[in-house]
Amino acid sequence: MGERECFSSYFCERLFVHPLIMRLKSAPIRGSKEKIFRAAIRLFRAKGYSATSMRDLAAACGLEASSIYNHYSSKEEVLQNILFERATEFFVQLEPLMRMDLPAPMQLRMAVDRHVRVVTSDVDASMVFAQEWRHLTEPHLGHFINLRHQYRDYFIEILQKGMHAGLFRPINEKFAAVGLLSTLNALHEWYRSDGPLSISEIARQLSDQLLFGFMATREDELGLVMGSEEWSGSRSLESANQNS
Repeated sequence: MGERECFSSYFCERLFVHPLIMRLKSAPIRGSKEKIFRAAIRLFRAKGYSATSMRDLAAACGLEASSIYNHYSSKEEVLQNILFERATEFFVQLEPLMRMDLPAPMQLRMAVDRHVRVVTSDVDASMVFAQEWRHLTEPHLGHFINLRHQYRDYFIEILQKGMHAGLFRPINEKFAAVGLLSTLNALHEWYRSDGPLSISEIARQLSDQLLFGFMATREDELGLVMGSEEWSGSRSLESANQNS
């Protein structure tokens, strides 16, 4: 049994799952429906969901507008398929990792790496995922937000684990997880496949930055790491800001 199949049963047991996710897993998009799906991703990224019409989709696929409705009942259904398919990919990568008994820093590094790989595997779809979900209507909007919160909670769990082990300094774990994911999800804005950094290098540098920000280093020890003059200057600036 493959990783995706193993994940499916566990996913159903532990998580609230939108029915569309299970349909996508059991019946992958193929043929003309896939052509419409891919065209919608490109158009939603280029023009935005609101500015894209079903006629635009039909023209991009070389189809009659009426033919679109043989595969999708509405433009929102196309968006639902894009968003929940992308959500599935994120969970498929992260869920098995969460069941591994690993030190929190290693688990966080691996989670960042897996997230980066999903984002960069399809930058157009990642941009639609990050920006266009607000156009969903209920109950789909509530289901999607629920999935986002569940995914965020995995990162909160890693941070809590690291704090309990004394490996991460005490922080507001929810605030940190939201900031971390905001940074990772912004990759679609600047990532280029022909850029100077490979996917592995991007993931490593991002995880290094995030991990060093979470290290359990006391403030008095930080002065020795940074140099007494630099640390003294930063403390003076902090004091001035507090008194202004």
